[in-house]
Amino acid sequence: TYYMENQTQDKRLYIFTSGAILGLAMVLFLSIVYLLTGRLSGTSLDALSWLIYAGVIYYTMRRYRDHYMDGFISYGKGLVFGMQTAVLSGLIIGFFFFIMFRFINPGLQLQLVQEAEEAYLALGMSEAFVEQMSASIEMMSNPWVLLISNAFSGLINGLLVALVVSIFVKRKGDPFQEVMKDV
Repeated sequence: TYYMENQTQDKRLYIFTSGAILGLAMVLFLSIVYLLTGRLSGTSLDALSWLIYAGVIYYTMRRYRDHYMDGFISYGKGLVFGMQTAVLSGLIIGFFFFIMFRFINPGLQLQLVQEAEEAYLALGMSEAFVEQMSASIEMMSNPWVLLISNAFSGLINGLLVALVVSIFVKRKGDPFQEVMKDV
């Protein structure tokens, strides 16, 4: 039982490590984008973030399968792994946004609100409606809200990426051997 408890603890630690790797990779990417463009999103580089998500989740899921799951992982377990990894990375990314908006550049919140207002106006919404939406937009760009919403968006992004990545990483073993290893 000690071996199984230790192995379970190692699996959890690996999932946390995978989330940290993805989160730090995304923070590095966002920092580079910010330094190059002065913006955190809404650039032509945003598509690269999906490649980072897919690459890190694929690599860490494959390692998880090979090192902790005896070379086998079901589609469902791969999906759960990808989502857990992405939620943890979302917390790190949210913390990064919190620090950026709260301490490094508090003007980013105003910039985000202005960009959202301009986008609504460009969609043809009336100025009166956009003014009404301003309070909601400001609330959504609050550093605390960004921290929580990034964890949630990490879950959604992780689900979308893991839906695809799990197809390529899953590997079924012999069902008889899988049942007998618990006996």
